[in-house]
Amino acid sequence: MKHRRLIGAGVLFVALIGLAVVPIGTAPTLGPLLDPAHGVWALARTGELPNEASALLPSLGSTVEVRYDRRGVPHIFATREDDAYRALGYVVARDRLFQLWLQTMAASGRLTEIAGAAALPLDREMRRLAIPWSAERKLAMLDSTTQAAKLVRAYGDGINAYIDQMSRDELPLEFRLLGKNSVPRWESLNSILLFNRLGWTLAYIVPELERALAASRVGAAAAASLFPENSPIQEPIQPNGRKAPRFDFTHLTPPGAADTDVSQTLIAALGDFLPASATALREGEGDERAFASNNWAVSPRRSAKGNALLAGDPHLELTLPSIWYEAQLAVPGALDVYGVTVPGLPGIVIGFNRDIAWTFTNTGADVLDFYTEKVDNDAHPTKFLVDGTWRPLSERI
Repeated sequence: MKHRRLIGAGVLFVALIGLAVVPIGTAPTLGPLLDPAHGVWALARTGELPNEASALLPSLGSTVEVRYDRRGVPHIFATREDDAYRALGYVVARDRLFQLWLQTMAASGRLTEIAGAAALPLDREMRRLAIPWSAERKLAMLDSTTQAAKLVRAYGDGINAYIDQMSRDELPLEFRLLGKNSVPRWESLNSILLFNRLGWTLAYIVPELERALAASRVGAAAAASLFPENSPIQEPIQPNGRKAPRFDFTHLTPPGAADTDVSQTLIAALGDFLPASATALREGEGDERAFASNNWAVSPRRSAKGNALLAGDPHLELTLPSIWYEAQLAVPGALDVYGVTVPGLPGIVIGFNRDIAWTFTNTGADVLDFYTEKVDNDAHPTKFLVDGTWRPLSERI
């Protein structure tokens, strides 16, 4: 019995040693993760903000003060505008470093590097939509001498300053779980990638596909009445002299013979081009991509205290961490703005300054169209036709 216990203990000891040094599948080795000095326990020592701390950022032109309020919101006070954005990049990296990295991987079509084949449809969409290619072109066309370009670089300097100074103990948990010991440096391209992906997220509303799916069952005419090109309720935000909305309701067309031509071609084409989105819509998986927002404003003469009121609700998804990051930037004589930014974007997206307040909403308009492309050879194309002119195709993986 005694020998059995010794053998069992020995086997358990060997198994634990093996788990500590050998990864199982995509899981990280447990040794570094559970290291009592620098493992996940170390995050507890750096999770709370100290009462006072200082850091030396090589790119700063002057001293910047960051004060955190009770809710952990950073208030940045600088004497130069570019320094304010460097500090913003620094504090965003401190709080949202994994989010910055993950959204860059998503927009550049590289999630497969993390999640394997399961993420391949998502990566294919980003690459087929040319999200990375478009971002590279935009960056190349950006005038590097403009103030906007300088602030984008300053923001990136701040992110990289945090990455360079980050201790081993401060490496976020998500990187540890992925078995990563370091964080890639931030590039200005990443901000443009985020802009592109946000545009795709907010603009991808495809009644064409919904109409085609319906037409494949009840015919083109019935599908068109179920999914009309124009909204039957017309109520412009800009006053047009009418005191009530205009209603353009019509009778629904009864079901007819299923469309087996045009609708099937569109369904097949979109299924190949946008595999993740088309599959989700076709099979009813995930949330319906129907984005809309609301907002309102009250003039000073209608408010109780004589001040203007503005409310905006973008209706974006609830995520963890949030898509928003609250902050204040103050530079005497140049800038004093408070609101929310999106980690990765250098600036306050929704907020207010000493003079005005602003917000954004998504109206859910159909601003995306599909085109039938003509190529010189269906099997092995080398050219495509645009406005009567053949242009060479470029291949990009």
